[in-house]
Amino acid sequence: MEFLKKNVLFLAPMSGYSDSAYRHMLKKLGADVCVSEFVHCAAVLHRAKAVFEKLFIDKNERPCGIQIFGCDPSEMAQAAQIIENEFAPEFLDINFGCPAPNAVLANAGAALLKDTNLMCKIVEKVSASLKKTPVTAKLRTGYTKDSIIVPKVISQLEDAGAKMIVLHGRTKSQGYMGQADWQLIEECARHAKVPFIGNGSVETLSAEFLKNSKCFGFMIGRHALVNPWIFAEVKSKILGTDFKEPLPQDKINLAKEYLEIRLSKDTISISDFKHSKSQIVKFLRGGEGFKDMRFAISRTKNFEELTKIFL
Repeated sequence: MEFLKKNVLFLAPMSGYSDSAYRHMLKKLGADVCVSEFVHCAAVLHRAKAVFEKLFIDKNERPCGIQIFGCDPSEMAQAAQIIENEFAPEFLDINFGCPAPNAVLANAGAALLKDTNLMCKIVEKVSASLKKTPVTAKLRTGYTKDSIIVPKVISQLEDAGAKMIVLHGRTKSQGYMGQADWQLIEECARHAKVPFIGNGSVETLSAEFLKNSKCFGFMIGRHALVNPWIFAEVKSKILGTDFKEPLPQDKINLAKEYLEIRLSKDTISISDFKHSKSQIVKFLRGGEGFKDMRFAISRTKNFEELTKIFL
């Protein structure tokens, strides 16, 4: 994976958020690598139009990986082959960490933290099915605090064929609450044989910690939704350079740019509009008049009305 370099920063896969337009924008703001929203292997096998639109990777978003989830090794392998042939991602990531009910109830995502043998079978089967796309894995520390599976499972996933590991330092039961266990992340990173990426409240880490981390790189998710400049901020900590806080006008310009990128896409749906409104209001915080602007955005009914706010 040629795009990997020390202290590489990833935009995490976030369902409903890390779509093509958002990845495009975050790449411009300092994310080195992006990962798509996750999709279920069955939806890929059915070649659902909405799913294929979600998997599209624009040249401006590369390097970019595609993340899938599921619990059947054969179905996962077949879906991976389709993705490789249709979209040629830089890597194919397998989700073993999503705590959302739709994933867990399907015996996928974080549910697989309770079955490490099946996790490894999936990685092995998918790896064997692909011609050139590296397989990576993203997981959590365990299902509960009493069932921590790392670092042991890290070496098992490596042996199964994973070429990179991303570890979110919380359990499934924690969801996104509490502190990520960076002590455990560092312990796993010290023993990893493949590039190891730390994930979970990266924005809270000190410059000293980031510089001395054993992690090969870091993945940032939810915080990037409200602060897209977080990648530049983390890089400044690592490099020891000054970080210039964005001004209110910078945030307005960012919202306008995001809207322009969104409208430049070939297909635009009503869900795109709703998603755009939701995302833009996250950018517009911490500036005079932003409260009124967010209220005006909430009342818009289409892209034309939304665009007029920024004229």
